[in-house]
Amino acid sequence: MSNAVVLTDFGAPEVLRWQQVALPEPGPGQIRLKVAAAGVGPTDLAIRSGHLRAFGAAPGGVLGFEAAGTVDMVGPGVTGVSAGDEVAAQLLSLGGYAESAIADIWTVKPAGVSWEDAAALPASAEAAVRVLDEVQLESGQTLVLYGGGGSVGIIATQLAIARGARVLSVVRGHDEQLVRELGAEPVILSATVRADAAVDAAGTGVLPHALAAVGDPRRVVTLADPRAAEFGVRLSGPRPDAAPAALAETMQMLASGRLQLRAHRTLPLREAAEAHRQLEAGIREKLILIP
Repeated sequence: MSNAVVLTDFGAPEVLRWQQVALPEPGPGQIRLKVAAAGVGPTDLAIRSGHLRAFGAAPGGVLGFEAAGTVDMVGPGVTGVSAGDEVAAQLLSLGGYAESAIADIWTVKPAGVSWEDAAALPASAEAAVRVLDEVQLESGQTLVLYGGGGSVGIIATQLAIARGARVLSVVRGHDEQLVRELGAEPVILSATVRADAAVDAAGTGVLPHALAAVGDPRRVVTLADPRAAEFGVRLSGPRPDAAPAALAETMQMLASGRLQLRAHRTLPLREAAEAHRQLEAGIREKLILIP
C-alpha cells in the first residue's frame, strides 16, 4: 500500500483527501516512481472542479500531470532506464499527487537540476513545445500569448523568441516586468493587436480576443477552455509521440541555464487541497508538493 491525495468527487478543494491506496504497478512501456516532488497546475484545478473533463479524471482517481523522483520499478519492454535512476516524468494517466506514481514519458534528471525544478518542468514544457508546433509558429512571425506569466506561458515565450518570433504577452500588471525580462512585449487584454498565431494558456474566456487578433481559427490553440469547439479552435492535449523529445530538449535547456521557470514554493503532499486554494486565490508562484 501507499498514500495519495484522492479526488473523492468534483467540487471545491475539500474533495481532495489524503488516503491509503494500492501501490500502482507499471504496465508495458511504463515505469514507477518514488515521488520526490509533484507539480500543481491550473488544469488540475479545472479538472477537480468538474469544469474540464477532457483528461479522463474521475472520483477515486489521483490528479497530477508531472512529477520527479527515483525509479523503483520498470514495466515490460522498458529500456534505457532502471531502478535507482532519477527522472522527471509526464503522467498521461495523471497520478502525481502520490508517494508512488506511474509514468508514461520521462527524461533523466541531471544532477544539477533540483527535484522542485524537475517536477515543475514536464507538463508545462511539453505543452509549450506542443502549442507552438500546433500554431505553426515560424521565425519572423508574431505570437499573441494569453497567460504569459504562467508556467506554460513563461516557457512558451522563451521558446518562441528562440525561434525568432515576436511575442505579445497578455498579462496582468504584476507580470509585465517578468515578460519584458523574457523578451516579450506586455499588452493588456482590451488592446487591439494583430498576430499570426495565438496561444491561450489561461483558459479564462479569451478566445474571442484571440480570434479577433489572428483571424484564422486554425492558428489559435487553447490549453484549458472547454468551449474551444464553439469557436472552431483546437483544445490542445498531450501528444505522447512528441512528448519525449520535448521533455528531453527542455530539460537540457534548464540544466544549461538557457531556460527559466516560474518561481515556485513547496507544500507537503498531504496539503494538496491547500495548494489548490492558494492557486484559486491568485498566488503567483508555481506550487510543488513534497511527500
